[in-house]
Amino acid sequence: MINKAVAAVVVLQLEGLEILEKGTLLVELFFPYIPGFLGMREADPVISVLNTLKHDFDVLMVNGHGVMHPRGFGLASHVGVLMDVPSIGVAKRLIDERYINVATQKHHASDEFQLIKENNHVLGAFFKGKYVSVGHKISLKSAVNIVKMTSVFKTPEPIRQAHALATETFKQELKDNYS
Repeated sequence: MINKAVAAVVVLQLEGLEILEKGTLLVELFFPYIPGFLGMREADPVISVLNTLKHDFDVLMVNGHGVMHPRGFGLASHVGVLMDVPSIGVAKRLIDERYINVATQKHHASDEFQLIKENNHVLGAFFKGKYVSVGHKISLKSAVNIVKMTSVFKTPEPIRQAHALATETFKQELKDNYS
C-alpha cells in the first residue's frame, strides 16, 4: 500500500515570527512507518520541499529528534547533515524511555528547560512538553534559545505553522480528489 503525505515548511523571521514563505509537497511514501526510522521515511520529502524555497534560512527546526535518539541520529540530524545546515530536533515524545528523568516528570508543562542526561552526557532538553535536541551544526544552548524564542504556544511556531499548513493542504487534496 502506498501512503500519501504532505511535507510542509514555513520560513519565519525570528523577530516577530513573521511568515516569509510557505512550501508544501504532496508525496508518496514507500517506506513504512517504523519507530526510530522516521528519517528513512521523511527525510527525502522534507529535503525536496526545502529545495523549492526562495528564501534562505539560518536554522531548520524539525518535528522529530536530533541526537536524542536511540541511534544518536534522528530526522533532524538526518536532514541537517544531508543539507549541511544547522538543524534542531523538537519531538513530542521519546523513542527511548531511558531518557525520562525526574525533572521531565515533575515539570511537564514548565517554562523552564530541564536537561536530559545519560551517564553525565547531555542529550537534550525538555521544555513545555517537548524534547529538544541538536540536529546538526548548532549547540544545545542555541537550539534551546531558538525554541524558547519561537514558543508562543506549546509547540514552536515553525513546527506549529508547518503542521497546520500540511493538515490544510492534505484536507484540500482529499476534497479535490475524493469528493
